[in-house]
Amino acid sequence: MTQLNPELWMMTPKGEGLAFLVTDYGMDHNKIFTIMLNSGEILDFDIKDCRRCENPSFCIDAPQQPRPHYAQAK
Repeated sequence: MTQLNPELWMMTPKGEGLAFLVTDYGMDHNKIFTIMLNSGEILDFDIKDCRRCENPSFCIDAPQQPRPHYAQAK
């Protein structure tokens, strides 16, 4: 487990939130981000389900909201 300092604003399938913790279960598993959503919920998301938020200081545009990696393709 690693506490992020500074925290990262991330976009998830449930909306934007602040990532403050990363859990790494080893090389055979994806990293898990613990994110406090704007709604107040604290949820864990697979790294495949997270995108960084826009950052005008570095000319990074806003990403599209990710679909859960386990959702079936349509």
